[in-house]
Amino acid sequence: MAATFSLFSPAELSFAQVPLVHPAGATLPGDEVPLRVDGRTPLEYRQIVLETDVSRAQGALGSAQVTVHDAAGAGGGAYTQVWAGVRGEVDTISSGQQGGRIIIGLECTPTAQPSLDSELPQHLASILATLFSPSSLPPAFLSQLVILPNARAWTLYLDVLVIASDGGNVIDSAVIAARAALASARIPQTRTIGLEEDTEAANAASGEGAGMTMDEGFSGLVKGGKGGSKAVDFELVDGGEQGVRLQGWQELPVSITLNLIDQTPHLDATVLEESAASSRLVASFLSSGNMCGVTQLGEGEIEYARMVPLLTEAGKYAQDLIKSLNAKLRDV
Repeated sequence: MAATFSLFSPAELSFAQVPLVHPAGATLPGDEVPLRVDGRTPLEYRQIVLETDVSRAQGALGSAQVTVHDAAGAGGGAYTQVWAGVRGEVDTISSGQQGGRIIIGLECTPTAQPSLDSELPQHLASILATLFSPSSLPPAFLSQLVILPNARAWTLYLDVLVIASDGGNVIDSAVIAARAALASARIPQTRTIGLEEDTEAANAASGEGAGMTMDEGFSGLVKGGKGGSKAVDFELVDGGEQGVRLQGWQELPVSITLNLIDQTPHLDATVLEESAASSRLVASFLSSGNMCGVTQLGEGEIEYARMVPLLTEAGKYAQDLIKSLNAKLRDV
């Protein structure tokens, strides 16, 4: 039965469950490998179509789109499509803030609503916020967004839009799209254009108020030459609107959704398979292999003895996914 609701009849759900209640690698009479409705094995993904630089909107620093189609005969042309984009604004650094910020936004189009679990957007927003929080991002990732230390930094708005969901596996698709948009984003290059001497240092040296040396680029930093001086303004570098990629993008995390039927997992579920599953386990991993988040969805219980093996298996597939995505994004 469905974890929350179902668009399918009991006969359809039972038909989807049959090949998924057998452990991966198990055989049926005649040495036949159990296959899903669309011909895949339980732990096999469909083809993921990942496109970058799909937005021409003014101010877009990076964008990506993920599309996953149902296999022929398994959904009548159903598909899942998620778009993600990155835009940036220069903000004042608040007290105690060490770098820039990433703010997540999530929306679902009306066309995506009919086959979307009503609680999924809330869970997806929480998963995205955890994945791209300072604790889950690569070391020094956010510090690259600083323009003027203790004064100005980029705030990146990572917007995710679920366009279609009747292909299933919305969570994994959304995370891949968000990761790709951030990994391919190019931050405009800036340079300082002014120096202001530290007030106490200047008064001690000359008995006068703080002075300012106006110059451009690093030459201004060199010519200022007095201890305690700080940059007070910035400008875009000529030709720097193309921007530079953030170092460490290869280490951005991913999520893997394990859909469970009788405690047996399957990956990349269709909407029918999601409805047939009793529960789902969404595990998030860093490129180092460390887990950075786990969420259980659905009304079914997961046996305690199964939890560690399931997370270990999810971690293995997460590393494979990271390698595949990084290879795709290396030259964008």
